[in-house]
Amino acid sequence: MRFNLEKYIFPKGLYCVVCGKYIDDTRQYCLCDHCIKRMNFGCSNFDCSPFFDYGFAAMGYGLYERRLIFNLKYDGKTYMAPILADIIYDAMYSLVASGKECPLLDANMIVPVPLHQRRLSERGFNQSEKIAKHLGRKLSIPINSKVLRRVRDTHTQRALSADERTQNLEGAFQVPESMINAVQGKKIIILDDIYTTGATAISCAKALRKAGAKKIYVVTLLFAGNRHHLMVE
Repeated sequence: MRFNLEKYIFPKGLYCVVCGKYIDDTRQYCLCDHCIKRMNFGCSNFDCSPFFDYGFAAMGYGLYERRLIFNLKYDGKTYMAPILADIIYDAMYSLVASGKECPLLDANMIVPVPLHQRRLSERGFNQSEKIAKHLGRKLSIPINSKVLRRVRDTHTQRALSADERTQNLEGAFQVPESMINAVQGKKIIILDDIYTTGATAISCAKALRKAGAKKIYVVTLLFAGNRHHLMVE
């Protein structure tokens, strides 16, 4: 039996994953009352046709929401991945519960946005792939991390303008020739952590479309275009 040290160092439900406050295991997404009340759980749809067919984000973007991603992405807290997958999964089914269409549920595969090998070696893991594995398991949709490859080592996007982001990622992704058959005619979810200007999603979508994907959906945890937050006393 594999010994999971992380389970004992960071037992689920003991600490709020944003502020570290003690909580009990009944708290949704391992969040304390203070933090969860300050988060925007409003789903967002974003349109970027003809590059992809449907865009979906589970949450808005703000100080508290970004800690969810930053804890995983920059602080190496990989135990966050199943929590973030739960948030995305629940957001998808909230659409169904409200009577709205959710084409994501008909996807044939989930493709996490790949990291360049240098960045992957530095970080030790791909945060999008970590989330995708848990989300795919919950949705019963297979994950394929091999159909999309990052062929160019690009600059970090955070400090770039929208135009600079687009230029930075032009031609950065490619479907290997050996994977084209796996893509042709398929409905594919591109999974990323944050949707900001859409430069990453569009660059990935272009590569998949060129390889013959039938439908391309983009799913992220956070949407930077949704910064509305409730003021909580």
